Amino acid sequence: MELGVSYIPAHLPYHIEADMRHLKEMGCTEVLFALQENHKKILNGALRFGARIAKENDLRPYAAVWGYANTFGGGRMSNILLEDVNMWRVSKDGRPFPLACLNRPKLVHEFVKITQDCHDHGYEGIFVDEPTIQECFCPICQELFLNQFGKDIRESEGTEEYRTFQKKTVKIYTQEVCGKVKALDRNQKTITCIMPQDHELFESVASISELDILGTDPYWLAVKGMGMEDACKYARLLKEKCKEKNKSSQIWLNCWRIPEGLEEDIYTGGKMLAEVGCDSFYTWSFRGGLGTNEECDNPEKAWRSVFKLYRELSQ
Repeated sequence: MELGVSYIPAHLPYHIEADMRHLKEMGCTEVLFALQENHKKILNGALRFGARIAKENDLRPYAAVWGYANTFGGGRMSNILLEDVNMWRVSKDGRPFPLACLNRPKLVHEFVKITQDCHDHGYEGIFVDEPTIQECFCPICQELFLNQFGKDIRESEGTEEYRTFQKKTVKIYTQEVCGKVKALDRNQKTITCIMPQDHELFESVASISELDILGTDPYWLAVKGMGMEDACKYARLLKEKCKEKNKSSQIWLNCWRIPEGLEEDIYTGGKMLAEVGCDSFYTWSFRGGLGTNEECDNPEKAWRSVFKLYRELSQ
């Protein structure tokens, strides 16, 4: 089982070096650099130095475009959407809002440009971070829906056709991105994570031929109404669908926004998730999100639980 952690990177190589040594010491075999648009344009040290330093520490480096175009996940601070408001989603009442519509062709185009930079700097794969069901009624979505179902999408919200359209949108976007990445280099790993709330998509996304690794993140310590039993259930379901479609499976452990007093649950719950037997095991995020808006109440204590778990799993 591969062991990895998401790493919101520093731009100074000296800091990256110390952090990569730490990950190697705890038993990691991989690392996912959570690169933002700003890491390409301004604080570009992580892009330029990260993969090389990771490899020097025997870690396989992957890159996520974290918060890309404000579409999903955290880290949402997109210059792309500031530069082109035509990419914004549109509400049912015609109001644009700053999240990129997955049906905009430019979204894939810009993603691939960032992927090319990551590839050129030595990253060995790209992570499509939590593509999820969207609500959008922009002109492109209207046209696509009309062509597929012969109806006005604005009058179809809540129908089975509308839900089918939403799920198909996620699959098509993920498929197009993965296909473009493979066109750059067939050896680049393509990875995505589908949230448990979208578990209906496990099978269809797993069927994407250009996708190598499919994961899910049952963050039972952060998501209201989810327990450890639910987390393991989603992990087993994911593993089953990946096996059916000949994909590698990946499970995510949460070490972010953990309330004080629950740090030991990271270790005990992580052991249970690991026993499901997915091909790779990852944690979000490095050192309990210290210094970010996702910081645990006691990030040092939370991280000690992850460190202990990884040392055991690696042995």
